[in-house]
Amino acid sequence: ERMVNGLLKTAQGVPPGATTTLLPPQEVTLKFEAMKSLVAILKSMGDWMNQQLQIPDPHSTKKCEPAENSPEVGVPHLANGNADEPAEASDGPAEAPNDVSDVQTIEQRRAYKLELQEGISLFNRKPKKGIEFLINANKVGSSPEEIAAFLKDAAGLDKTLIGDYLGEREEMSLKVMHAYVDSFDFQGKELDEAIRVFL
Repeated sequence: ERMVNGLLKTAQGVPPGATTTLLPPQEVTLKFEAMKSLVAILKSMGDWMNQQLQIPDPHSTKKCEPAENSPEVGVPHLANGNADEPAEASDGPAEAPNDVSDVQTIEQRRAYKLELQEGISLFNRKPKKGIEFLINANKVGSSPEEIAAFLKDAAGLDKTLIGDYLGEREEMSLKVMHAYVDSFDFQGKELDEAIRVFL
């Protein structure tokens, strides 16, 4: 990030009123080289994205925020193991099994959200511990791509701590950082707009 910021400042030239020892031709050359470097960085990120798009993602960001009708929240099955088969006659009301299922589903969704929030809160104190907790709780997949998608899309995460996690020199953090960068799409964006999105 510091490198990109430095290149941006160089490409913009010497601020008005600032003193410099550069001659005008030298300043023009320096600005041009900085701009070329920025374009090369963006092109590299675009190449990574094109490679990534060729690989189907078996796990989307659904694990971050469970859908209302998603089977991942653990909707219980009927006792006979087949929801399409008619239930056997009983002395109780016919709708009782559905009522129990609905209550259980609501409770499971509530428990899911509470555990997810607990993981986010832990991440905002200790990022590495938070990710480990969320993986163990099956709220986030264990692959770099799934962790990157969670960091990018989940609400409530401290952006400074996301940066701290991505900046770790450990192998997993580096893989997540690369997957995070790969997830950006800069097609159709102007250079300055793409840089702002990336930063």
